[in-house]
Amino acid sequence: MILGRTGLEVSRMGIASAYGLPAESIEKGFYEYGINYFLWSTPKNNKMGTALKNICKRDREKIVTVFQSYDHSGLLTPRSVEKGLKKIGSDYTDVLLLGWYNYLPERVIEKAMMLKKEGKIKFIALSGHNRKLFGKLAADPDSPIDILMFRYNAVHTGAEKDIYPHLPEKDPPGVTIYTATAWRKLLNPKKMPPDEKPLTAAECYRFVLSHPKTDLCFTGPSTAAQLDENVSAMEDGPLSTEEMTRIRKIGKYIYGK
Repeated sequence: MILGRTGLEVSRMGIASAYGLPAESIEKGFYEYGINYFLWSTPKNNKMGTALKNICKRDREKIVTVFQSYDHSGLLTPRSVEKGLKKIGSDYTDVLLLGWYNYLPERVIEKAMMLKKEGKIKFIALSGHNRKLFGKLAADPDSPIDILMFRYNAVHTGAEKDIYPHLPEKDPPGVTIYTATAWRKLLNPKKMPPDEKPLTAAECYRFVLSHPKTDLCFTGPSTAAQLDENVSAMEDGPLSTEEMTRIRKIGKYIYGK
């Protein structure tokens, strides 16, 4: 999969660091499952840092590293990037993710563009919940944001109206999705409609990846067993019409609650 106008070749799933997956399992995700997109969030835990350092020693050009920053002042961003690069032993990170913005942070983007000019980052990503803003960024060919990261799942489908339709056919920004399980609500038997079984994590990821304009979906496993289960979503492909109908029904029920 090519990640929008970045031209980066990425796996359909990426691994997020915030849930404690051991370093050896992160490396297994790359070497055995072909996952090459790694989000090192803030605060940066040592497990992801160790895994990225080990992979970079042999296969730096085959992976995409994403450093996340919640610095809304712009003052701490350069130092944070420098520390991350030193930790993994690389001269650059592929993506700097500006975390949790519902507006366009001009001052922070200015710092990010400086890092881009210096060659320390290659692309800028933005995450947030303001779907109207993300729809505008999706449609703007001159936007400084190369990759959009937003919430989309069977419970929260607003992106189908506010973001996805605004993505141009030619040279769109990359689209990456988080919280496919709706913060595990879709996995919870107590949240289900009467006589319905909860979804599996793989079904949640397949729902997200079934949208033709989704490039990549993040998974946040805590254990090797969870990683093994979740990556099956890449292998099983898009949902059938019947599966999609059932999952949308469950999502609508949970949303109504």
